[in-house]
Amino acid sequence: MAMKKAISQKAMMSGLVMVVLLFFVSAFSFASELDGIRAAIKEKNAKWIAGETSVSGLPVELRKERLGLIKPKVTDAEKPVSVEPPLLGLSPSLDWRLNPYNYVTPVRDQGNCGSCWAFATTGALESYTLIKNNQPDTDTDLAEQILVSCSRAGSCGGGYIDRASDFIQDTGLPEESCYPYTAANGNCRRACTDWRLNTDRIDSWLYVATTLPTVDAIKNALYVYGPLVTTMDVYTDFFSYKSGIYSYTSGSYEGGHAVLIIGYNDDNQYFIAKNSWGTGWGEGGFFNIAYSQISYPVEFGYWTIAYKQESSCTYSISPTNQSFPAAGGSGTLTVTADTSCSWTAVSNASWITITSGSSGTGNGLVQYSVAPNIKKKSRTRTGTITVAGQRFTVTQSGV
Repeated sequence: MAMKKAISQKAMMSGLVMVVLLFFVSAFSFASELDGIRAAIKEKNAKWIAGETSVSGLPVELRKERLGLIKPKVTDAEKPVSVEPPLLGLSPSLDWRLNPYNYVTPVRDQGNCGSCWAFATTGALESYTLIKNNQPDTDTDLAEQILVSCSRAGSCGGGYIDRASDFIQDTGLPEESCYPYTAANGNCRRACTDWRLNTDRIDSWLYVATTLPTVDAIKNALYVYGPLVTTMDVYTDFFSYKSGIYSYTSGSYEGGHAVLIIGYNDDNQYFIAKNSWGTGWGEGGFFNIAYSQISYPVEFGYWTIAYKQESSCTYSISPTNQSFPAAGGSGTLTVTADTSCSWTAVSNASWITITSGSSGTGNGLVQYSVAPNIKKKSRTRTGTITVAGQRFTVTQSGV
């Protein structure tokens, strides 16, 4: 008996030594990988910072589980609906978290489950719902687990954003509490028995781009429709993204990934996107990615999907544009609509403020003010107000 006990203790000690050894080997391997990424960033003069994140230190097999996109198969049905050429009066930057209100829900964490496709499409539905119902700054939390367990669009082994979008249009998603996310395939029978009776849905969806995305098409669709579901190819360096404007520098191909585009910035040439790896990765779970990455190897923006609102209402505004001097000023828009048709007015520029009439039903007035543009050597600038999809363009002189 004593001999067996001694052998058992020796085996335990051996196992403990092995675990500690594997830990140090893993830590050394990650440190070496991070050094290589930082060296590549410096060599290529990339504009982002690499560091330890909640994902970068995971074992290789678990990092791959943070992906999960299965790319759609090309058929004649995937013809994109173009919104080119560039829209007149398009702001040089747009962020649906600051539009001027927040229409983007908090970052979620898909965990060790290849369900990025479910999180990207659910995030798009959440933003769509906030915009449609004019409920900014609201944490609408819908059930990704319904997509994973009930939609047949995919599983923890990967899934399709087009099939998920079909499900969101035809059936919709209930609140998160109806089937809390488990990071596992689960079973649809564990959801609320009546979940189909109370869901959020989209009216329709369309492709903005398939395999030949353009920066202008994505920008215009962001402006017209709101946050967009999109895809990208992930390489090893992306797991270590901390901040800045990401561009590929080093590492091997890890897999396909789905994310949500929420904005753009022309001055620094990047898109803003929401990931599903929790707030311990990137800039609180968000990241910036250079326009240049729509090409190989990252192919950001391929298979971009917009969720579209359908309406039988017709709207018009008058006037459709107005010019102001550098000193600024104020003005009024007249909205014409049927008595049962509701609308909202949203400024797409920080220097244009809606002072009254931010929403209404039927005919109404929107009053706004334009801030001074009197900084030394300021330039002429252009911004817009959107009222029920109608764009009012403001042009202001510089000094």
